[in-house]
This record gives sequence, structure tokens and C-alpha cells, in this order.
Amino acid sequence: MYKHILACVDGSYDSEVAAKYALGMAKEAGSKITILTVMDERNTGGDRSLERLKRISERRDIAPTYVQEWGDQLERTLSFAESKGIDAIIASSGGKVKINGYFPNNFSQKLITSTDLSVFIIKSVMATTARSHKKLLCPIQSATQSLNERIEALTLISRMYDCPLSLFRCHKINKDEILSPSEKTRLYEGMKSYLQPLKERFDKEDVRTYLNTRICYSIREEILDYIKRYHYDLLFLRVTPGKFPSFARRDFSIEVMKDSECNVILWKPNGA
Repeated sequence: MYKHILACVDGSYDSEVAAKYALGMAKEAGSKITILTVMDERNTGGDRSLERLKRISERRDIAPTYVQEWGDQLERTLSFAESKGIDAIIASSGGKVKINGYFPNNFSQKLITSTDLSVFIIKSVMATTARSHKKLLCPIQSATQSLNERIEALTLISRMYDCPLSLFRCHKINKDEILSPSEKTRLYEGMKSYLQPLKERFDKEDVRTYLNTRICYSIREEILDYIKRYHYDLLFLRVTPGKFPSFARRDFSIEVMKDSECNVILWKPNGA
């Protein structure tokens, strides 16, 4: 699906990590990849980043195109993406999610709200290698939005790391709500029925897929606890920028990304 991937590098370590994800995705997809370094007076470490990425690319037998420009990072990135037929942009959240309100750093926020292209924002809390991730978790609250791209993106990432995929769905209840055994059974069956068509799609792609469902008081807390309890090391979240500004204050994807102890891929679908 992604024929030409653009990785955004600004000289920071976190953007290098994001570029490593981009290299892996491009190799798995068989797509072209361009590594764009946009420098200004605040970011002057781009040459060192490029040298390290070139060594990594050579070891992985990947041949990116390297482009270096000066100016405003968002402006140059969007202009380049439009002129070169880019269909997916990958950038860093800024490591420990540098907050602008409740969203990742300013460039990431502006990027994800300024383009119709697919965007992947990487939050890295641990070092990555070509096969570093062992367990991929994807919370599903709406299985119908951007369904085909979601399946293709998750298939790509699962194959990239040769890791299983867990689809995770929660049903939130009030703390004073008491459910009978039959009500719990009905809710669990409903959640599994909701996820089953997705699993069947992934099964056709030979992705090892598991369904996990929970009844909980807080979706955010349940996801974070599940990550910690079962040692997930990569979390895939969908973001819907069209709901800004209220979205950034309330959406569980942002809250989970902010507090997650594992690496996170925040995905904005094409056209969203």
C-alpha cells in the first residue's frame, strides 16, 4: 500500500529511532524510502544522524534517498511530500512525549493535522533493532474506520518484527454498576463477535492474531495495566485529528501514548 515512505529526521536521537521504523517498514513493503533532514538554527546535528542511519541502512541492505534541506520543518516536509508523491510520513513524538497541551511535540501535532497523507508518529521509550519487538497490541474501539489501511499497516508491522498481534477491546462500565454472570457473558461474546471479522482478515494474511477483551472502569487504565502485566513492547493506536481541539484533551489514544511504558506507533490514516 505504501509505495513511497518519508522519514523525518531533525538531528535528534528520537527522530533517528523513528527513521529506523521507517526503514523497516519500507524494506518489508518493498517501497521507496526518503530520509528528509530539515535543519534550522535550533537543530544542527543532522549530519551525524545521517551518518548513523546510512550505516544502519547498509547493514539492513536498504537503499534510501537522503535529502537535506534548511528552513521550517513542517513547511519543507509537506512541500517535499507533495512534490515527490509520498503516501506515508513517519516522524518522532519527541521521545518522552513532549506535551503541547496533551499532544506530542509541536511538529508532530502540526504534521498530523496538516496533511491528508498517512502519518505514523513514533514514541520510543526503549532502543529498537531489526527484530526487537515481540508482542504487538492494538486497542480497537471502532473496527470500521479506515479498515483496509489499518489491516495493511498492522500486517506490515507484524511481519516486520515477526511478532503476534493482539486485538484488544474494552467495555467500560460505571464503578457502581453490578453485572450478573449472564450480562458479563453477553458483553464478552459481543466484544469477541465484534473483533472476529478483523481476526479473519488477519488470518488470511498469515498474521498470528489473538483476541483479548475486558470489562473495565477505565479504558486507559486497563490498556496500560494490560501492557505492563503481559509485557507488551509495541502499542499501535489510531488517532483522529478531525476532533481537535477537544480530542487532544480527552481521547484515550493520546492519554495512553503519554503514559505508556512501551514503544508506541500513533497512526493517522490516509484522508483522516
